[in-house]
Amino acid sequence: MRAIFLGTADGHTSARREHSGILIQTEETSFLLDCGAAAARYLLHKKVDVEVPEMLWISHMHSDHNGQVSSLIQSLWLRTRRAPLHVFGPSEVLLAIKDWLEKCLLFPELIGFPIEWHPVKPGKAYLHGPFKLTPFATQHLTSLASHFKRAYPNTCFDCYGLLLEYKGKRYVYSADLAHPVELLPALKGGKVTALLCELTHFPERELFKEVAKYPVQSVWVTHYPDHLVKREEELRQIAREEKFRGEVHLMHDKVAQEI
Repeated sequence: MRAIFLGTADGHTSARREHSGILIQTEETSFLLDCGAAAARYLLHKKVDVEVPEMLWISHMHSDHNGQVSSLIQSLWLRTRRAPLHVFGPSEVLLAIKDWLEKCLLFPELIGFPIEWHPVKPGKAYLHGPFKLTPFATQHLTSLASHFKRAYPNTCFDCYGLLLEYKGKRYVYSADLAHPVELLPALKGGKVTALLCELTHFPERELFKEVAKYPVQSVWVTHYPDHLVKREEELRQIAREEKFRGEVHLMHDKVAQEI
């Protein structure tokens, strides 16, 4: 399985890095994990087939995770895509994105390919192609909801990470977290080949202290602030101090890795 980190920045605008997006590619299919990065531009520049991605995951409503969805759909339309695009995420998030596409004039009858919407629930497994998908809820937006849910009852405050199982191996995408303890539902079920994890909303040490409790082979750090850009060795040292024995990789934009 190959992961292309289209954007690794956090929610702050970075002068050199794009917002969140990871393109997963296997020999059978492709899966875009969030779409805050300019995926359309990357796919066109690299002359990637217009049927990529087959699947799209939208973890939550922050624009650094979904702000490029309409641009991606418009690009796929104008490049004459015909294969369905399967979109997964919290049900209210999908309703909001669907409504936004219509307001952007990207009507189903116009774009020339079907969008299949797949609302998911935490803890429930879903099969699609070679993948088994099991979402887990995070507390990333819980504090925000406590302040604003009453005033904005139609806004979705759900955020879901993802356990992705492929050919007997387990991969975890954190989405955004309030604390790494929220990874528990995805990490407790057996060996994890790769954890694709944010490092913005909690101290670095807390991440490695938590994952050291589980059989995680590698951590691929993404969605992190600019001040961590050149601190990969320091992160590895922190991981060792917290007894995490797996590999630690600090990812950069447009880098492709076998995971």
